[in-house]
Amino acid sequence: MTDRKLVNVLTDVCEAAKKDGVGFVWLTHTGHWHAPHVVAVFQTESQRNAAVTSQWNMDFINSVNIALDSIKSQAASIRFDSEEKCKRLSGGNWDRHLQTHHLH
Repeated sequence: MTDRKLVNVLTDVCEAAKKDGVGFVWLTHTGHWHAPHVVAVFQTESQRNAAVTSQWNMDFINSVNIALDSIKSQAASIRFDSEEKCKRLSGGNWDRHLQTHHLH
């Protein structure tokens, strides 16, 4: 199994989630394909908070888990963040932000 299959299944989840109109813009992952840390990114913190309040995050988590199961992978974590928070805390540097800041 390669990281390529992980990227493919997460891309499918991402494209579907962007159509929901909740402010979700992209996702990424860190770590090994067998147990990735998945991060869903919203444009703003208020959009992120609204998605969690409306339970959108639960559907997203289910979609990620189903996708990962299809490649015999399991998420080590699924977290939610925003472009706004990264700019505020890390100057827009996502590499640094993902390494140094606790995500919700």
